[in-house]
Amino acid sequence: MSLLNQLFNRGVFGAKCKTCLSLAISRIKLLQNKRDLQLKNMRKEIAQFLQAGQEPIARIRVEHVIREQNIWAAYEILELFCEFVLARVPILESQKDCPPELREAVASIIFAAPRCSDVPDLLQIKNLFATKYGKEFVIAATELRPDSGVNRAIIEKLSVSAPSGEIRLKVLKEIAQEYSVEWDSSGTEAEFNKKYEDLLVHIIK
Repeated sequence: MSLLNQLFNRGVFGAKCKTCLSLAISRIKLLQNKRDLQLKNMRKEIAQFLQAGQEPIARIRVEHVIREQNIWAAYEILELFCEFVLARVPILESQKDCPPELREAVASIIFAAPRCSDVPDLLQIKNLFATKYGKEFVIAATELRPDSGVNRAIIEKLSVSAPSGEIRLKVLKEIAQEYSVEWDSSGTEAEFNKKYEDLLVHIIK
């Protein structure tokens, strides 16, 4: 590739990267505000279910709250990573390989992109990184290969696995306390423990 082409491609990468990162940051902020309101409403509804003695419904609904809270937390981290990368686009442009100090941010954005469908700009950023650093770099982050550099909190918050009984109980207690609901949690504790014991029996069999 000629020097002229290299300079041209570098300029195109930088301009596209800045645009997509800026759009992603703006969209994440809007989604955070929207999710904030949704979470408040969801937590209030759960408090009402607990107040009314409808614990089985509260136990199911709390999973949605935990999932939404996790996504909110993941977006908060992603927004910071996007801001960080945006400020250092000239460094990305000037170097062939991903700079070590940017690896965590870049790898985390790549990993999160297909898991955050309501922020399509992240997929465009991922594609730009794929063009610049190659498919292997992107695959390493997507598949969480050793030393991929993806942030542990991002992996945990974007996990699709169901929250444990312990976490569900903790959040239910927090909601009850937040809304001053007099709630005896012993029934729910027994229910979560029973499910855990049933799972153990099933595994042993």
